[in-house]
Amino acid sequence: MKREPAEAKRIQIPTYEEVLERIKSRYPGRGRTLVDREIARLQLVYNIVMSKTEFVRDLKTLLSGLHPFYKKLVAIEFPEEELERAIRCVEKARRVAQNMWEKYRFLILASENKREALRISAEGRGRILSALKRCRRGLETLRGMVKLLKDLPSIDPTLKTIIVAGAPSTGKSTFVRSVSRARPDVAPYPFTTKNVSIGHFTAKNGEKVQVIDTPGLLDRPIDQMNEIERRAAAALSELEGCILFLVDPTNEAYIDVEKQVAILKAVSTIIRGKPVVVAVNKADIAGPRLVEEAKAKIARELENTQGINLAGIRWLAAIDEKQARELAEWIAESIPGRRKE
Repeated sequence: MKREPAEAKRIQIPTYEEVLERIKSRYPGRGRTLVDREIARLQLVYNIVMSKTEFVRDLKTLLSGLHPFYKKLVAIEFPEEELERAIRCVEKARRVAQNMWEKYRFLILASENKREALRISAEGRGRILSALKRCRRGLETLRGMVKLLKDLPSIDPTLKTIIVAGAPSTGKSTFVRSVSRARPDVAPYPFTTKNVSIGHFTAKNGEKVQVIDTPGLLDRPIDQMNEIERRAAAALSELEGCILFLVDPTNEAYIDVEKQVAILKAVSTIIRGKPVVVAVNKADIAGPRLVEEAKAKIARELENTQGINLAGIRWLAAIDEKQARELAEWIAESIPGRRKE
């Protein structure tokens, strides 16, 4: 069963300091025998540590069932080994707490005097908390990872999907705003989009289509991409659908057309045969000559390129919402949202 990142919203991960504060606020006072009181204190520490770390079971289930796209997004900021180490630490702390509770409550009952009972109780509580304290950094890591999951967009793998990609400032976010209700940031400078975002529109046949805006890519190998670019690569490699690759043919483009096409060729190894539509954007600014030159360069550069299933080369004006919607409709009608395995 695939898990959605939204499920992380029900997972609460405390810091070590929050666990301590909870224990201090509930320590049993006097009004009972010393032995009973020290057993109650030991039990309180045990109960709170166990209850505050119960999240680890749900977290493991969630992580193991995440869609590969989400796993890649998480791994960009939180390496898998780091998460596994943090989870193992919490699981060990729970085992220690269980063992210390079972061992020390009987030692307290068997103590020969009050001083011994106090020493044994303090030792048992200290060992439980020491095991959890060793997870302090891991708890912070897991807490940050859960926050990331809560903030991730929810993608429906059953819907037809258009993944909008390209170099910085090619008009990706503008396109998504034009065809859907999503409102990604648009600005006259590169690298505005730093995360993946999702919009939706209803096609003429009534079918719901999701449109995914991705951060800009640069002309460099995949293993040299920065964190922002790797988020775009995760969408290209792990999500099913059609890739709409936008090209800026204007003289003001962040990089020239040949380098923009080189980006598409560089990611051909991870798109695994998904249909690709290349659209020459900003035709209203570039003018007919630059548009035609760009289309010719694209066709020439992509000819016989392995791994790119080119479904067409189109053009559109950056500010023309009607053209953008027509292109999105054409993709939705012509390209299946999911490839059959």
